[in-house]
Amino acid sequence: MGLQVAQIGEGALIAALGEIFGHSGQLGQSGQVELSQNLNNQKKLLFGIGDDGAVLAPSALATVATMDLAIEDVHFKTDWSTAKQIGAKVAVANIADIYAMGGEPHSLLVGISLTGQEELEWVLDLARGIAEEAKKVGAQVIGGDTVRGEKITIAITALGNTSEPIYRSGAKVGDQLVISGLPGASAAGLALLKADKRELFPEIVNAHLQPSVDGKKAHSLISAGATALCDLSDGLLVDVTRISEASGVGIKIDLDHLNLSSLIEAGTTLAVDPMSWVLTSGEEHLFIATLPPSAALPEGALQIGEVIHGAGVEVFGKFSDARTSDKNTWQHFEK
Repeated sequence: MGLQVAQIGEGALIAALGEIFGHSGQLGQSGQVELSQNLNNQKKLLFGIGDDGAVLAPSALATVATMDLAIEDVHFKTDWSTAKQIGAKVAVANIADIYAMGGEPHSLLVGISLTGQEELEWVLDLARGIAEEAKKVGAQVIGGDTVRGEKITIAITALGNTSEPIYRSGAKVGDQLVISGLPGASAAGLALLKADKRELFPEIVNAHLQPSVDGKKAHSLISAGATALCDLSDGLLVDVTRISEASGVGIKIDLDHLNLSSLIEAGTTLAVDPMSWVLTSGEEHLFIATLPPSAALPEGALQIGEVIHGAGVEVFGKFSDARTSDKNTWQHFEK
């Protein structure tokens, strides 16, 4: 048994976390932390961890802000996931939302509630998972808070910049509906974990335990002229419905042509139709966009439907009613 958080005190814990988070940026000649890969470094950190708040220099660009909360046994299980995977997963959820708004992430604020019984090394690994995902996109953890609670809870606020935000409300009749990759792996991975069959399909299980986000794919959709854009976090049906409602249009989805070979074997093992995973899987952090009819499809993107007159989302193809029911998706306060 290693050293526990309760044995070292809050001050020592914050100092240890500051060592990890403080290495996400590079100290410039002026003494400021310069955030690279970040819209020509127009946003700079003047003061980070170590005072009552971080200080950011003003920017001529619009600021995008988002926040995500993860609670033990609701969003993650310590029996299934390593601390590093948990930290990375929560960070990715926030980073993906910044990209989905047409922005570039530059800063994260991290709040962590701990029981005090966690081993110090576990908590430091959690921080390393967050810091590594931030570093991948040129962002930095600039502050946060630690408290004691009954369960482990992680709250991350992400900040980014954009010269032109992209909303869910811009879809137009005739637009193509596209997605940056094949969804379904996260839900399949969760099903395999619940069935205690993680060793049979480690890549699929890892898609649930530690999803990734590819900002270049968001950029490619924006460059192709995306009229609406969102992050796939709550399931294809749910997130496409959000675009439909925000834009005041109908959307037709047709998934018959998708290649599900990567999910079919897992579906056979669990006696589950893999198309149900495709339609309802959340925490994918792929990007769903609507593109003008004449726009070329970016590399790796899949056309899965079109925007039509009307309202709501229609799913065409050889699907059962169960597959298209949003009752299969996760809703926190569902009646």
